[in-house]
Amino acid sequence: MSGKPTGVLILAILQLISAISWLALGALAFMAGAMLLPIFGMLLAFFPLIIGIIGLILFYGLYTLKGWAWLWALIINLLGVILGVLGNLTDLVNLLSLAVSLIIVIYLLIPSTRAAFR
Repeated sequence: MSGKPTGVLILAILQLISAISWLALGALAFMAGAMLLPIFGMLLAFFPLIIGIIGLILFYGLYTLKGWAWLWALIINLLGVILGVLGNLTDLVNLLSLAVSLIIVIYLLIPSTRAAFR
């Protein structure tokens, strides 16, 4: 056992899954856009790829219990919750993204989790 709380490991894995999903979305957007116009594909893929890279950095920070990761994971996932609520709530992908972001936010706000990052 690594000495990390189990919940923190689950939190890091959820963040990793979210990051991989964003990277996959960016790759799909790039391929779809490239069929129409290469510059369009790059523009379409830019934001999901950036969010995916940020998610990978947050995964590392959460996994290694870095203090900065707690704050940034909270900010990024709060934005994910807000965008999820504002998005199409009948879309399964949006609902799953909203659920993962909400679980991460709730778990980050538990006092024992917060203490693990101090």
